Amino acid sequence: MSSYCYVPFGTEPECNQFRILTLLPGSGEQPLECILEHGEIGESPPYEAISYVWGDPENKVEIICNGKTLAITAGLEEALRHFRLRSEKKSLWADAICINQNDNEERGRQVGRMRDIYPRAEQVLIWLGEEREESDKGMAVALDIADTCHQYTSEGHSLEAISFHHEFAQRLFGKFRDSSEFERLMAFAKIIERPWFTRVWVVQELALATEATVYCGNSSISWPDFMAAITAQDRLNLWLSDHERNAYVFILERARQEWCTGIRRSLLSVLFRYRILDATDPRDKIFALTALTKPEFSRTHALQPNYNIGTTELYTAIAKEILSHSSHLNLFSVPRRLSGAGPRNLPSWVPDWTSTRLTAPLGLANYSDINDLAFAASKSSKPQVKFDADSASLGIQGHCVDRIAAVGTVLRLEHLPRTNYHGIRIPKCAFVLDNWSQVAKVWESESYVTGGLIRDAFVQTLVVESSDESIETLRLHLDILERNATIVRWIGFLPTFLPDWLVDRVVHLIHSILFWDRTDQMTLAFRINLSSLADRRVFRTDKGYIGLGPALAEADDDVAVVKGAKVPLVLRSKESAQWSLQGDCFLKGVMQGEAYLEDETSEISII
Repeated sequence: MSSYCYVPFGTEPECNQFRILTLLPGSGEQPLECILEHGEIGESPPYEAISYVWGDPENKVEIICNGKTLAITAGLEEALRHFRLRSEKKSLWADAICINQNDNEERGRQVGRMRDIYPRAEQVLIWLGEEREESDKGMAVALDIADTCHQYTSEGHSLEAISFHHEFAQRLFGKFRDSSEFERLMAFAKIIERPWFTRVWVVQELALATEATVYCGNSSISWPDFMAAITAQDRLNLWLSDHERNAYVFILERARQEWCTGIRRSLLSVLFRYRILDATDPRDKIFALTALTKPEFSRTHALQPNYNIGTTELYTAIAKEILSHSSHLNLFSVPRRLSGAGPRNLPSWVPDWTSTRLTAPLGLANYSDINDLAFAASKSSKPQVKFDADSASLGIQGHCVDRIAAVGTVLRLEHLPRTNYHGIRIPKCAFVLDNWSQVAKVWESESYVTGGLIRDAFVQTLVVESSDESIETLRLHLDILERNATIVRWIGFLPTFLPDWLVDRVVHLIHSILFWDRTDQMTLAFRINLSSLADRRVFRTDKGYIGLGPALAEADDDVAVVKGAKVPLVLRSKESAQWSLQGDCFLKGVMQGEAYLEDETSEISII
């Protein structure tokens, strides 16, 4: 049997064609057969769109398309088998088949039309994969939690404010705290770890959908019910709920809510929010999101899908586009890559959008808008940027205010041991708190450089001075963190050969002693304000300031305030009076312009 050859579309601008996949009936291991036809967007027969994970692009299987063989990824083949009907045809749209992936010109044009394809689908079918790790139990508990959520909200209560401190919530949701539910809740947590939630293309696919249903194995749940279950699980801190992991789901829901209500964000806001999501082709970190930006951005030349341009060239063009139309330098607050290889020869001032680490903006939650930075380190100054046409350098105006003297350990979540000891949950920052306290010299008796206790400056640095809670409350929270750090020290003393159940018992014993007649609970507001700590490190400067800096910051790096930058920047001196950008930082005592001197600014060349 010969291979299928795509029939090309017309190339005229008014051409609005796409392909519809008609999946022929069948069952079991019968070969997948389909018919691929052209149609006009908006005038085609009804169809459903599949949102799925491609998987390994090298892992291909053959199906029969228009009587000929067509190689598709194993991930799509799995989805098609699941959605195939026994006795009826099914009209679908799936990007890997409906777009000729080997034709860059067509690929670019059809990617640009996806903003019209998904909204016109009857619904989007979200395929998470086959049943595994008892996912059927996870889906079942999600449905049960969603049903309970409906009871809760029908009485006028909001899931956003749900808490076990409220009697009604305790009465309805208390059953999910029982140990008999732990197995199902564990399976639910495993579902949220599936790759679909980490792919950048699913943002647009979900946001633009009129309706969406989640399928996992033989179970399904509507997207609104799935979100209700996730929200309750997260807010109530149910067994094995992971706030960092749940952030992936919440940013997808926020994209959907904003699209449905007509909210369109700036290009930087969109790219930053969804940077944690991955793509097989690094250029899709831009092209997959253009539909969600404000119209004035989506029409710019740099954003038009073009698979003939290199990644470094694309990312640099996008950075220039953002800087040219911004009244701030928030672009420099996009986290730098910590390790591994990114695009070749990327200047330090150009964000590497292939880096998918979850690093919250300073003082904001994990899925916040980077343009909500609430500081004014350079007062109300406006940026002055100068692009060098002959090199990759960028000129900005600013001045150095201090130099880093000592840095603490980077809080890298993937390097932590387990944080859940059969119900005793250790805050992640407790694993580096002792080290950070030493760097900040928390126990020194003299006052902080701007006045007050060093201990108070330290806890305000941990929450990036963004908490509305009183200093007395913050001190209590710091005490809880320090007691947890004591538990961490004890865990470090235990032999590594001890079984987990025995370690759990030891931790429970130490916890009961340390928190005898006192609470171990920190407020949700405080926990959210700790979001900025991941992938950062506490540092101390020559002048005695305490700061929270990027993972790349090292001793002898300079801290600068720059025109148009809301937060200080960490710079590293290079040859020929040039600098490389290591990232942004919080510096207790200079965040509202206290150290900014307009007359001392000069050009800083960043490469």
